[in-house]
Order: sequence, then C-alpha cells, then structure tokens
Amino acid sequence: MPHTAQIEGGDDDDPVLKLTMETGTGSAAKEEATPSKAEQSSSLSIFHEDVILSMLSYVADVPFEMAEAPNARAPIDSHSTLTHTLPLVCKQFHKLTRHHDLHWKHALLRLMRKEPTLWEEGLKRVMFDSKCDELRAEIMERNRRRATRRRDKRTKYGQLNQQQENPTPQAAAESVTSASSYSVEHLDNPSPSDREELLQRACMTIQAHPPRHHTATSSGVYQCLYQSVLLGHMRYQAPVFYMPSAVRLGSTYGLHFFEPRYRVLMSEVMASYPVSARRGQPISPMVPGLFPPQRSHGQVMADDMKAFILDLLEKNESMLRNYQLPSFIHAHQSPLRRNTPATIVQVQQCVIQPDGSADVFLEPLSYIWLEEIWERPGTGGLFEARGIRMGKDASESYELYCVTSGTSR
Repeated sequence: MPHTAQIEGGDDDDPVLKLTMETGTGSAAKEEATPSKAEQSSSLSIFHEDVILSMLSYVADVPFEMAEAPNARAPIDSHSTLTHTLPLVCKQFHKLTRHHDLHWKHALLRLMRKEPTLWEEGLKRVMFDSKCDELRAEIMERNRRRATRRRDKRTKYGQLNQQQENPTPQAAAESVTSASSYSVEHLDNPSPSDREELLQRACMTIQAHPPRHHTATSSGVYQCLYQSVLLGHMRYQAPVFYMPSAVRLGSTYGLHFFEPRYRVLMSEVMASYPVSARRGQPISPMVPGLFPPQRSHGQVMADDMKAFILDLLEKNESMLRNYQLPSFIHAHQSPLRRNTPATIVQVQQCVIQPDGSADVFLEPLSYIWLEEIWERPGTGGLFEARGIRMGKDASESYELYCVTSGTSR
C-alpha cells in the first residue's frame, strides 16, 4: 500500500512529494526494482555456453597483455581480467575461465599480432627448447640401455631383456629424426593463417613433450603454452652489473670489471664455457647436454646422434646466436628497483686475468623492466634480478629517451 505523507505547509506541486506518494518509500522501491541473483543468473542461462565463451573472449585479457597500455597501472602489471576479475563475478564465469582454454588461445593470437617480435619469437624458442629436451631424453635412454647391456651381456636374462627393450636401429633413428627435423622459419609479414599454423605447431610440440614447469590442466594446452613463453622467453633472470649510462641495442661497447662482486659475476657467466672463451677467443654457442658433444659416464655419443644434433642446430642458427651465448643484466638507470628499465647484454669477447678482473665486449640484446631485485649473500654486494622483456613500442621509446638524455655508446 502506498505510503502517504502529510507535510504541514508543504506545496502540493512538490515533485519529490508526488513521487513519494506514488511509488512508496525508497527502500521498498529499490527492493522491487533490483533483480535478485537468481534472476541475474537466469538471464545468462538463455545463452549457450559457447556463446558466453565468445563474449568473454573480447574482455578476457591475460597477465602482461595490457602492461604497456596507456591505462596500465605500471609497466609490469600481472593483473588481468581473465585471472583476477572474471572468476569473481559469478560461479558460472569462474567455471568458464578455469576450465576452458579458448581464452588463452585468443589471447596468444592477440599477443602474436600485437608483439610478434616477442611472442612469435617466444613460441619458436619454446618449440626449439622442447626438441632439445626430446633429444636429451633420447640420449639418456640410449645411455641407460647401453649400461644395461654392458652389465647383463653375459647372462641369459640380459640377452632376453635386450631383445625386448631395445628398439631396432631404424626405430631409434626415426624417433630422433622427428626431433631433429624441426626448424624455425622466419616470416617478415606473417598472415593470420601463418600465426594460426605456428600456434598449432607449438601446441603439438607441447603435447608431445610437456615442459617440466607444466601446471595447466590436461585440456589447457594453450594456457601451458602461454606459461612456457612467459617463463622461458619473456622473463629473464641473471646477475646485475650496475653503472649509469646510455645503452643502444646492437651497439657493442667494452668494459673493464675490477670490483670483487663483478669478478664473481664474470666467473659465473663464463663458467660453463671452455677456457679458450675466457682468454679472448671467439665464444661459440652452447646447448647444455647437446652441444658441444661430451662424454657421459665414459660413454661417447653415437655418430648418428651427433649428426641429428648438428642438423637441428644448423636449422636454428638464430636461436643459438640470440639465446645460447653468455649474458647478464646491465642496469644503467637509477634507482635500482621494480619497474626500472635495464638491458640484457651478451658477452661477445672476454679476457679474464689471473687476478679475476675481466675485459669484455658486450652487445645489448633487449630492454627489460626489472620485476624483482635482491642482493645475493656472500658475493660482496652482487645483485640478482628478474625482469620482463619490453615490447617494440616501449623499446623504441626508451631507446629514444636514452639517446636524447645522454651520450649513447
């Protein structure tokens, strides 16, 4: 029943009074106008699940996708609607964002279109690393079989076991050939179909040989692929050399390291490379466990395996040149904290003196945003950092800033 209000001395033409007399109290009107949660959920139930997934894909951005957008809160912004907003809207959205992989596929295609130098290169690197892991697994399996045959070759059980477990040479060759036949093609202007094909090839590679850090569900191959690119390519962790300066990508420069903490840095960066690389000789790329070939428990790598590995490396020379040489972080902006720009530098030539000091020539490869920095104990003040690679637009803007703000090297 409407609530009538009598106000002494009030005006009969007062619009607020008329509205109150006609509609009743404000709280009662709100209760009648606001739909219940059941009504809200029923409004979504009229759509098929695929339709809702398609609608959500337009607003479901993934972590770091909007990091360099004008409205981003910081250069490094790991929050996203897919992981931090949509799952909290309702139970149906939570289910759709957690158990469907379509959003991650659309996000990867958007990222490949927006930042091909980062995400297409990251997918190719993930596939190359997966093939290398497959070859390492084959080498370990061959060594295990060889050790078993050596131990049991004089026993009847050993001969039977050898016949049952050991595949024919042809089968082993086919297994390794499938791993080594992969190559990374470089496309200057990839079309949408080329991106789709690259994404599907990467998914097939991940499904055939899942990475060790795999945390996605069995149906979340695109989510696993996103994690692989983020952890294996976008993120970079290394010791930090700090000296304010202006650095341009591709412009080689030389430094002399004499502080104790930077002597530690160079000894760690060059530890896995041969002595000749630390004495000024050309530095060759290294792929742990594959190249250069090494003895494993006194066993020499088979000739066919060497041929397969060399074939794989020749087809992916750019991967070796960009990611398999010694590198570290040159922090050349202050303060040394989160969201500060820095540079990944690659060691082109190195001469380490008997006292530990080093003369090096460095080539800047990529700009990054520092994500986390900490001091390593027992190193005399050496810092370690983890960062996220910059996109093309951010890199060009930052390089222009470096040129205009100081003398570039």
